[in-house]
Amino acid sequence: MKKMIITIILFVLIALGIILYKNMSTNTFTKVAKTGDEAAIVKAFLDEMIPHHQEAVDSSLKIMNNLDITNGQVRIFAANVVDTQTFEISKMENVYREYLGKEYIPTMSMTMHATTSVDLKGDKLAKKYTNDMIVHHQKAINISKDYIEILDQINKTNSNKENGLTITNSHPALDSTYELAKQIITTQTKEIEVMKGWKF
Repeated sequence: MKKMIITIILFVLIALGIILYKNMSTNTFTKVAKTGDEAAIVKAFLDEMIPHHQEAVDSSLKIMNNLDITNGQVRIFAANVVDTQTFEISKMENVYREYLGKEYIPTMSMTMHATTSVDLKGDKLAKKYTNDMIVHHQKAINISKDYIEILDQINKTNSNKENGLTITNSHPALDSTYELAKQIITTQTKEIEVMKGWKF
């Protein structure tokens, strides 16, 4: 009887954890967008995208240095993810510092499933990493598309026409994060196509 009660309690706790994680990991800036607070929208985007990028960097570091993986393309790809996304993290942290007036402090720690699969080795690990990274990239693309849509609405609201010209009142932080979101969509869409072409 005690075992059954403990099992039920564990099951309920796991279910609650999954529900809370899903609620935390939804695009928080889409909720914040309703307020119209531009600083809060930028902050919410950065709070979501910086740890998302860091997760990819941490996972990719383990793959690029894993000599058991015989598929060189995967290790080179992982190294490129580390370079690109580390650079993008520094850009986002700069926006955080300059626009929001404070240092970025990580609020959550995520680990991609590929690097936590300790039972997998070599090319099986590479395949798992690739499958997980495709999903991971798609999430970044979706977040970026949502963000661009929100900023397009803000720019439309902040625009007015004078003498045939459209003048938009914008902040450099909005412009730079808008461009970054477009770059994420372009780069990661191409990378998904590359990964889908690999044979394991």
